[in-house]
Amino acid sequence: MKKEKTTTQKVWQRKILFLCWISYALSYLCRTNLSIALPEMTEEFRWSASLAGLIGSAFFISYAVGHLLGGIAGDRIPIKMFMCIGLFGTSFCNLLVGFFPVYGVILTVWTANGLFLSTLWGPIVRAIAMWYPPEGRGRPAVIVSFSSLAGYLISWAGLGLLAHYASWRAAFFLPGTFTLLFSLWFLAKMNDNPRKLGLEDFSKPCGDGESSGSPPISVWTLIRRHRLLWFCIAAMAQGVIKDGITLWEPTILTNLYHASSAVISVASSCIPLFSFVGVLLSGRLMNRFCSKEKKPAILLFLGAGICCLIFFFLLGHWIWVDVLFFSIISALLCGVNTLLLTFIPLRFSACGRASSTAGLFNFFAYLGAGCSGIVSGFLVDLWGWSSTTLLWACLCLLGIAAVAAGFRKPAATAASQN
Repeated sequence: MKKEKTTTQKVWQRKILFLCWISYALSYLCRTNLSIALPEMTEEFRWSASLAGLIGSAFFISYAVGHLLGGIAGDRIPIKMFMCIGLFGTSFCNLLVGFFPVYGVILTVWTANGLFLSTLWGPIVRAIAMWYPPEGRGRPAVIVSFSSLAGYLISWAGLGLLAHYASWRAAFFLPGTFTLLFSLWFLAKMNDNPRKLGLEDFSKPCGDGESSGSPPISVWTLIRRHRLLWFCIAAMAQGVIKDGITLWEPTILTNLYHASSAVISVASSCIPLFSFVGVLLSGRLMNRFCSKEKKPAILLFLGAGICCLIFFFLLGHWIWVDVLFFSIISALLCGVNTLLLTFIPLRFSACGRASSTAGLFNFFAYLGAGCSGIVSGFLVDLWGWSSTTLLWACLCLLGIAAVAAGFRKPAATAASQN
C-alpha cells in the first residue's frame, strides 16, 4: 500500500512539474514577443523611441508590482485558480494587441499583461514546495527554471522568424491562441490539493517556532528576521543586467552593426541556449556546496563582473564576440536568478511563505529591469554603449556585497544557515 502511494505521488509530481513548466515557458513566449515585434511596429506606426520604450517600461513596472502583491496572494489563493487567471489573462492580452494595433490600446493591454503574468511564478514555487519534500526540491527547481529559457529560445528563434517572414501580428496571435488552448487543459488537469488524492502535502504552513496549526509568519517579520532586503538588492542588481541584455541586445547590434532582423533573431537565440548552462551551473554549485546558496551566488556574480569588465574593451569590434559576451554574462546571471528566485524562496515553504518570498524577490528583480531602460539610455546618450558594461560590472560588485550581507551571522533561524 505504501509503495503504491509513493508511486502515485511520483506520477503526480511529474504531472504537476510538467504543467508548471509549460505554463512558465508560455509566459515568456507571451512577453518577449513584444521585443521581437517592436522594431517592425515602430517602423509601421512611426513611433518615437521614447513611445516604444514606454510600453516596455510600463510592462516591467506592472510586472514588478504584480509580483509583490501576487506573491503574497499566492500563499492564500488556491494555486490552480490563481494561475488560471494569469494564463487566460495573458492569452487575451496578446490577442488584443494583434486585433487592435492602436498605441493607447497596446500600452494599456501590455501593462495589464504584466499584472496577469506576475500571478504565475509564486504559485509555481509554492506548487513545488507542496508536491516535493525538502530534500527532493533541487531537481524540480532547476527543471522549472529551464522553462523561462525555453520560452526565450522559442520566442527569439521561432517568433523572430515568424515576424520576419509573416507579420509582427503573428508574433502575438500564435502565443495568444496557444496559451488560451493550454489554459483550458491546465484548468482540467491541475491539482493543488494532494490530500484530496490521499497523498502528502509537503508544505504544511507553520508559525515561527509554533505548531503546524499556527498562522504563517508575517511577511515583514520574515524580511527583518531573515535579512531578505539584502537579497532583494542582489535580485535588483541582477535584474538590471539580465533583463537589460534582453531589452537592449537587438538595439545594440542594430546600431553598431546594422544587422538584419534575421541575424538579430539568430544572435538573440544564443542567450537562452547559453543560459541553460547557467542554470545547470547553479544546480551543480548547489550540490558542490551542500545546498547552500551563498558561495554559488558570489561566484556567479564574480564571474559575470569579470566578463563585464573585459566586454568594456571589446564591445563594438566584432558582432559574434559581442553576442558571445552577452550570452555568457546572461548565463551566469541566470544562475544567480535561479538561486535567488527559486532555491532561497523554497527555504520558506515551511513558514507558508514560499510564494511571498518569490514574489518579493521578483518585484525587486523586475524593478531593476524597469530601471535598466532609463538608466542605460541615459548613460548611452552621454558616453555610448560601452558605458553600460561598466554599470553592469559595478552592479555585480553590489550583488556580491548584498549576498554576503544577507548571509552574515546571525542569519535566519527558521531557514537553515549558510
